[in-house]
Amino acid sequence: MSNHPQQDASVWRPKAYPAQEWTGDSLNQSAQPQESEFPERFPTTIQAVQDSRDPYPGGRTLVICLDGTGDKFDGDNSNVVNFVGCLKKDDPSQVTYYQSGIGTYDGQGLKSGFSAAIDMAVGSSLGIHVRDAYAFLMQNYREGDKICLLGFSRGSYTVRCLAGMLHKVGLLPAYNQAQIYYAYQFYKNDTPEGWQMSAEFKRTFSIDVDVYFVGVWDSVASVGFIPRKLPFSKSPTSSICYFRHAMALDEHRAKFKVFQWQHQDPVAAEVPVIDKTPKAKVKAKKVKAENGKTVGQVRRVFSSCFCLKPSPEVNGASDKLTSTSSASSFSELKKFEQQLNNFEEKKGPRAGQENHSVHKHKATDVLEVWFAGAHADVGGGAVVNEERHMLSRIPLRWMIRQCFETNTGILFSTAALAESGIDIPTVWPLYLTPKRPVVGPSPTTVEKYESGALPPIKRRSTAFGVDRDEKKSDMLAEFSRAHGYSEKKRRRLEAELLPEHVEDHFDAMAPINDQLVLAKGWWVLEVWPVKVRIQKKDTEVWEKVVRMNLGRYRAVREIEPQLHWTVQMRMNDKGYRIRNRVDKEAIWQTAI
Repeated sequence: MSNHPQQDASVWRPKAYPAQEWTGDSLNQSAQPQESEFPERFPTTIQAVQDSRDPYPGGRTLVICLDGTGDKFDGDNSNVVNFVGCLKKDDPSQVTYYQSGIGTYDGQGLKSGFSAAIDMAVGSSLGIHVRDAYAFLMQNYREGDKICLLGFSRGSYTVRCLAGMLHKVGLLPAYNQAQIYYAYQFYKNDTPEGWQMSAEFKRTFSIDVDVYFVGVWDSVASVGFIPRKLPFSKSPTSSICYFRHAMALDEHRAKFKVFQWQHQDPVAAEVPVIDKTPKAKVKAKKVKAENGKTVGQVRRVFSSCFCLKPSPEVNGASDKLTSTSSASSFSELKKFEQQLNNFEEKKGPRAGQENHSVHKHKATDVLEVWFAGAHADVGGGAVVNEERHMLSRIPLRWMIRQCFETNTGILFSTAALAESGIDIPTVWPLYLTPKRPVVGPSPTTVEKYESGALPPIKRRSTAFGVDRDEKKSDMLAEFSRAHGYSEKKRRRLEAELLPEHVEDHFDAMAPINDQLVLAKGWWVLEVWPVKVRIQKKDTEVWEKVVRMNLGRYRAVREIEPQLHWTVQMRMNDKGYRIRNRVDKEAIWQTAI
């Protein structure tokens, strides 16, 4: 079974979503199991695997969840908090960790007032957040554990820094708290000596671990008003097995540029980027100066082979533009990997160690999908928790389903899944890949939606018989036997349960919370010069230039960008249009 969401036709065409029509079927029959497959009772805990009947290989799951700037548990929770709320917390086979966002604490306690505002502005506590999450992993990791990292906004950046730190310096064994500071310093050091010392530190002190799953909601490239870059934070590592990213189409603030994965697909390299920023020339000279140095060679090989960081080419003329691509070709990767292996062989193995490279390249399964909405409409926190329908529930359910698609083994509370809008029979005992619905909600349901008479989403757990209050679970027997729904039963069930695709439909109708409209103060930063990408007229070349953002929407530079089906439905039903700068050759693909 594929790890990617099933797609419709290879090319999306406008008006593909059909007009609403009443067929008498309120549930998405294509996604419902047969009558014989309905259990008498759903389990209270469901493991995120494609087939729960297969024996699980064992090992624990470590779930690390890092929240966005200023986000914590409150009246308008982010999707990180909502995801944590779905997790099973009292099972020895799963260990969970939640960290509130930058600007909420500094290692000495909670932040508030002026200090919190400064931290949110410049991201001064980024290192503390990375080290604290690293320390948790250090104390809890056992051989065979799966590491799953999730984050939103700057928490996504922190997640990627954490994954980069694990890749560059490894994971220290438990009770080595005093070494974390030095490990972080070696990780941050982007000089040739820093790269060499990181490799030596990893070989001497650390465990080589992989990150099984990284799931992020609208990862942003800015960690504060003062830009900074940490190794592997803006380029992928080879130690991540699965990478999933939900991105916001309608975010257009200057300091919220989307922070996408640098694809390992060679096709991505065919879209050139011309860097006209002043920093590009300085960077090019630095790379040229390092040529021929042994340590510089290790750094370039390390970054090119394992993080796929583009290497600017220097043409010798100061007035020539520096051209970079977003990925190296596979032949270059093989050459770089061979160079690193040759370097290791020349050094020779240490006593008691095998003669092998410190790092080995492997492909990462990457999926990034665009959703309707601004930053907090995708990552959560734009509206109060009691709101019946919100855009952020769509990417929340999508991310939960990706945990099943990729066999993370994460343990979820069945009741919490139901209350987030997940159709339980489609994730247990067999995971059923969702299909795009052929019709919209019934007229009766639409009338209830328009009058505000739809049942609360929390009632879905009762309808599925998995209510947190077990006394309310007696409806399960009726629901489980109702596959041959009579009209009376169908209407009764619809009063308590909206199918997942109907929840998606109404959530997609929720308003977009554009901060440049709701909070005019953000416009001050729109006149601050920032790097933006603009595609040249009549060419495929993207230019990176410095200019005022002035509310420009994000650039979509993929050749085959993935668009969630609810965006297309919103276009047809609400007249929504995509305002982004899209590559001229782009062909939108439908993600479910």
